[in-house]
Parts: sequence; C-alpha cells; structure tokens
Amino acid sequence: MENKLIIFPIVGLLIIAMAVAQTSQDISVSAEIPTFVSVVFNYDSVNFGTVNPGFTHHPAPDQALGRYNVTVATNVDVSVIVQRSPWIPNDVLVLGFACGDPLPLVPAYTVTTTSQVVDTLSPGEYTHYHGYWLTVPIDTPPGNYSTTVSITYEPA
Repeated sequence: MENKLIIFPIVGLLIIAMAVAQTSQDISVSAEIPTFVSVVFNYDSVNFGTVNPGFTHHPAPDQALGRYNVTVATNVDVSVIVQRSPWIPNDVLVLGFACGDPLPLVPAYTVTTTSQVVDTLSPGEYTHYHGYWLTVPIDTPPGNYSTTVSITYEPA
C-alpha cells in the first residue's frame, strides 16, 4: 500500500504539469514607427554689426564658439537646405555658409535666392553647428542691409 501512495502524488503532478504545458498562447505584438525629425534652433538672428566695404569672408560674431547651432534628432536621413531672400535695400552682399563640427574657417557655400542642399545627416542625435560669413564688395552703397535665410531640415 505504501508504494501506491507514492505513485499517486507523482502521477497527479504529471497530470498537472501536462495541463500547464498545454495553456500557452502566441501574442502578436506590432508597432508603427513614423518618420521623426526634430529640429530646435538655439538662435533666431545673426547680426554682423558694422562691416567695412571690401571685407571678404567676415565671420559672424562668436560663431567659432558654437553660437549658431541646432539640436537635431532623427530616425531617417535628413537633407539640410539653405536659401535667402534678396538683400534689402540692394542685393549686392554675399553671404557665405557652412555647417559641421568643427566649422571650417571659410564658407563652403554661397547662400543665394535658390535653395541648395548644404549637408545630409544620418539618423541619430546631433548638435549641428552653422557658420555665416559676409563679403561686402568695395562699391556697396552705405546703409542697413537685411535678408532672411531659410534653413530647412527634411527627410532626404
């Protein structure tokens, strides 16, 4: 009788184990990840101050210190596109532009009224540095000059 008592709990445990093993369920898990491009500018203007005629590639104040930068986070390749409006009162000044880390000492592009791709970023998080240089032709009439630069970060 003692042998029968030992076998019964063992058989009972096997039946319970088989019942537990048969209670599984496959669960489908899914997610849709959208295109994500976050761009936060840390500046909204560039003021060169007084620049004498004949000056070539005059750098914007404090750009060597990283003053003009943008925080970018993206999960796709991003193109950086730059263009400007005509200079007011006369469209005679030349605006140079570059971006990168570190910034070059001279501009890589001339910003015109036609949009142009100046950089491409891969997915990731960046501090994207901008540099501006102003060239004032010697025959530039005196006055206060202004333009609006548009910088667009868009999926490549």
